[in-house]
Amino acid sequence: MKKSWWPAALILLLGCIWGSSFILIKRGLLAFEPVQVAGWRLFLAGLILTPWVIRYSFIKRGVNKQNTHNPKLLRKDYINLFLSGLLGNGIPAFLFSYAGTRIPSGLSGILNAFTPMFTLLVGIWLFRDRLTRNGFLGVLCGISGAIFLFGPAVYQALSGGSGAQADPLSIIMVLFAALLYGYNINLIKHRLHHLPGMIKTAYPFFFMGILCAFILGGTRVDQAWVADNAQAWKSFGFLCILGVLGSAVSMILFNYLIRYTSALVASTNTFIIPVVAVMWGLFDKETLTWNMFVGLLLSLGAVYLIMRKDNHPPRTADDMEELKEFTE
Repeated sequence: MKKSWWPAALILLLGCIWGSSFILIKRGLLAFEPVQVAGWRLFLAGLILTPWVIRYSFIKRGVNKQNTHNPKLLRKDYINLFLSGLLGNGIPAFLFSYAGTRIPSGLSGILNAFTPMFTLLVGIWLFRDRLTRNGFLGVLCGISGAIFLFGPAVYQALSGGSGAQADPLSIIMVLFAALLYGYNINLIKHRLHHLPGMIKTAYPFFFMGILCAFILGGTRVDQAWVADNAQAWKSFGFLCILGVLGSAVSMILFNYLIRYTSALVASTNTFIIPVVAVMWGLFDKETLTWNMFVGLLLSLGAVYLIMRKDNHPPRTADDMEELKEFTE
């Protein structure tokens, strides 16, 4: 039975998972410093995925493009996998953690909606992607939704109004993280497309996990338990969820999605993220305003436009065969 609904289902699921990441970061910051929150997130994700790295490192491997389920990794593959971990997971994790100390978690999620625009621009400028009419209109619609969502808060902050919560530097940090996400999506699609999803997920987090083990060791992370044992364990629990579900598991799903659609379509989950982030903000006693409803409608319209048929690239016979196995 044909299951054409699965890309939309994955986009919705990923939007819910990543939209919840910002409130998890906020909870982690109650006991840990920003660098420790990002460090724990990446270290735990790398730890969970280490068995797959061991498996792909020691089992018999075929030649690239001849054995897509168990390929031999070349030097350029290792370089691109490390770059994917650094640019798509490592640096953004630290940027979002630092921004979480200065702006509301909901606003971070809303700003993340710029990722599809950066995905489109990077794809055109660096990877020679084709610009479609629906893709262009969808990105414009999504960006309009993001502007409606965070525009009033930014205006209040920049005009010095009372109650301003939008720190300009933190906004720039989150936007730069969204730019790195956009680059990484294109990197996965164009440079790592021949690798199985588990390789594209496990190796980047494994590399970042090793790096973050040294970072955590230099921050005296144990002091969080000394200062407040109960709060530290509670925050650590939220970081475990963030690392395992919000990073490791979600990236496995995302890599399957990006393989069988397009870089731009896969990035549309970032239009669901602000909706979920705002809902968590309400749960955390943030105020819901009219502009958030308008932003929500525009974001959903963006997903519809970018998911239109003319944005899907042609697939190879190998892709279609593996897609059939994945959806049945």
